[in-house]
Amino acid sequence: MSWSASLDRLFFSLPVLWRCLIIIAVMAVSAVVARKKKYLTRSGTVAAAILGFAVMYIGGISGIAVFLFFFLSSSIISRISRQNEYIAQKTNERNLMQVVANGLPAALSLILYRISPYPAAFLAAFAAAVAEAQADTFSGEIGKLSHSDPVSIITFTRVPKGLSGGVTVLGFVAGAMSAFLIALLFMGTFGCSISQLLIIASSGFLGSVLDSFLGATLQVQYRRKDGSITEKEEENGEANTRARGIKWMDNDMVNLLSGLFSMMIASSFIMLG
Repeated sequence: MSWSASLDRLFFSLPVLWRCLIIIAVMAVSAVVARKKKYLTRSGTVAAAILGFAVMYIGGISGIAVFLFFFLSSSIISRISRQNEYIAQKTNERNLMQVVANGLPAALSLILYRISPYPAAFLAAFAAAVAEAQADTFSGEIGKLSHSDPVSIITFTRVPKGLSGGVTVLGFVAGAMSAFLIALLFMGTFGCSISQLLIIASSGFLGSVLDSFLGATLQVQYRRKDGSITEKEEENGEANTRARGIKWMDNDMVNLLSGLFSMMIASSFIMLG
């Protein structure tokens, strides 16, 4: 029995009130750290605390360990990459919509794990959703450190660094390895077979590939007056002109759909297996 399984058994043996108090304490400490380190905005901190409460209430110590590992490691790698030569258009702090887009599929998977007749499938879906968010973040942030400019996943032509839909070999490798890392963490906490580990890792990575595909095709992009492309509708009080994509399909929506995709792929394979 793993350390987390032992803690889970102890945690779920407690009365509901005590469990809730422990979760609130964990979320409070996490929120203080996130704000002090400027990993999250105020709204993002509230959203992360709510999602974290749901994850820990249903998934126990194992669930929150996987969830917090993603948020902390992703925030750290984002900060490291943005201290280098490339300064991203987005701030280091994740806001409410970014937290929801990355965390909701995982929380939804755990809810389905509790109420569905296929608990094992949706427990794996939880890990796959986290793996997708991890792979997307790591592939994007580490990919920016590549010496060569990214290419469009559709046309294979050069695109500016940081623009959705652009990929690099370094980013692909980072995405695949980070998805596998989440799968390994899931194996060490919840426990799973090798085949389930591979399903989780591959589903997470495929979701990050879908994220790039949607970013290159349907995600909205705007054109500045100087002709350059941005994902921001407005900058410095001036509106940019929509160049392509669906207006409501912003980066957060792409992240949400990609997470849901990984969640469905993983659960489907587990059910069929």
